[in-house]
Amino acid sequence: MKDKGIKIREKIEKELETLDLDELSILYEQIKLIARKKSHTRKCASHTIEEIQKMMSSSKSSWTETVYIDREERL
Repeated sequence: MKDKGIKIREKIEKELETLDLDELSILYEQIKLIARKKSHTRKCASHTIEEIQKMMSSSKSSWTETVYIDREERL
C-alpha cells in the first residue's frame, strides 16, 4: 500500500509541474476544502446521537433553507 501511495504522490507532483498559476490556485482551494472537511468530520464524530438529536430539536433555523442556499452558492 505504501508503494501505491508513493506512486500516486509522484504522479501528482509530475502533474503539478504542468499547471499554470490559475490552475494551481484552484487546486489549492480544493486542498483547503478537503482539509476543512476532514477537520469538520472529526469534530462531528465526537457527538453522540442523543446530543445531535437534542441540538436538532432545539434549532430555530430552517435547515431546508440553509441547504438550498448552500447548493445555490455552489452553482
